[in-house]
Amino acid sequence: MHEFSHGPVLWQALAALLIFAAAYVCILIEKWDRTYTALGGALLMVVLGIIPLSKALSTYAHWHVLLLIASLFIMAGIFQKTGLIAYSASCILRKFRLKPFTILLGLSILVAVTSALLDSLLAIAVIIPIMLSTTKTMKISPVPFLISAILSANIGGAATLIGNLPNRMVGTAEHMTAGHFLTALAPLVIIMLIVVYLIIWILYRKKMIVSEAHKRELFNLQPTSYLNGDRTFLIAVSAVTGLTLIALFIHGFLNWNAAYIAGGGAFILLALNYKAPTHLVKKKDYHAMWSGLMETQLLFFLGLFIMVGGLTYAGISGFMATRGLELSQGNVSFLSLLLLWLTGFGSAVVDHIPYIAGMIPIIELMGTTVNHLTGESIFPLWWSLLIGSAIGSGVTLLGSTSSMYAAALSEQEKGGLTQQGYFIVAAPISLLLFVIATVYFKLFLL
Repeated sequence: MHEFSHGPVLWQALAALLIFAAAYVCILIEKWDRTYTALGGALLMVVLGIIPLSKALSTYAHWHVLLLIASLFIMAGIFQKTGLIAYSASCILRKFRLKPFTILLGLSILVAVTSALLDSLLAIAVIIPIMLSTTKTMKISPVPFLISAILSANIGGAATLIGNLPNRMVGTAEHMTAGHFLTALAPLVIIMLIVVYLIIWILYRKKMIVSEAHKRELFNLQPTSYLNGDRTFLIAVSAVTGLTLIALFIHGFLNWNAAYIAGGGAFILLALNYKAPTHLVKKKDYHAMWSGLMETQLLFFLGLFIMVGGLTYAGISGFMATRGLELSQGNVSFLSLLLLWLTGFGSAVVDHIPYIAGMIPIIELMGTTVNHLTGESIFPLWWSLLIGSAIGSGVTLLGSTSSMYAAALSEQEKGGLTQQGYFIVAAPISLLLFVIATVYFKLFLL
């Protein structure tokens, strides 16, 4: 992480902040296409010399993440054609007797557990399509389901060493054990999830009602009626998707790169679905090809990652963290609470992965200084970083890759989840969670 004096010059750092803020506001108000906004902001940062093009493409573009995201989109789009998602949604509706909040709660807990044990992006990729199909079938708004799932993914992943990527990054850097995370953070995560579900129930319980006439109509439909009639296509796509997901679940044990696994699965599915792209090429329908590329969200995430990289390279995060150390004067308790809220703000504004990556060396430096001055343990600083990141990344749809991916899936299926609509609900919930976390830290971790 750079201070202003070591990275770009001061005017470039301020320009980076201005460009990112302007792009951020444009994405939030959703007046212009967010992909062009992100690419425009990234291009400006490169042109103004805020971040070198080579650095932007080699360090901050996160090509493995981009490949993973694009591959998951392709897989989801082709798998949708089998009808198995609609089939699963129909079975869930019958199992829970069309009780929307029970379905919301069950799927949200599944997202949280999957995020804690595997990966939040994978949890979103698997469960959000089922949520969208389920709510579409019930003819109710998917927005409360999506908000609950996004918050569950970001918060749930903080409970374990192998959950959110920031947990793994910190655990590796500091040689922490799974027991450290479970004893320190898991109880807080459970409390916060309970609060989230309670608030969602209070806010939306009267809106999640399925009419009696529609209930009878749904119960008359057989789940098998949703399945694709081409059995060969259904079996082949299901087998490839299933094997790819299994490989993604155990990629850590296999020591395989998750992006390459997803890329391989997407390539095979494209080959099975070769008629659709071949038809576009023969017709020379370049507009449809461009629309298909846009739907993968590859360009949006590329632009966003470069903008966040420019902000990080300019030294904004490092500047804030260093000022925080000066304010605390080495007091671990004060610094821990300050870092909790500071990280929450930072993770709400930028994707938490590059933010955490930049903060790790800063906290290590803080720890060396504090340990030299007082001899105190700096574990509370790491807990503050991780919990602040988990809560903060749920404040906006730009706080984490999983949140942005969920929003993109919603946009693809016309789910009605907007940046503004999400923020209005998620921000107050997150503020309450920060208060709860502050109390928990004071009572148990400081």
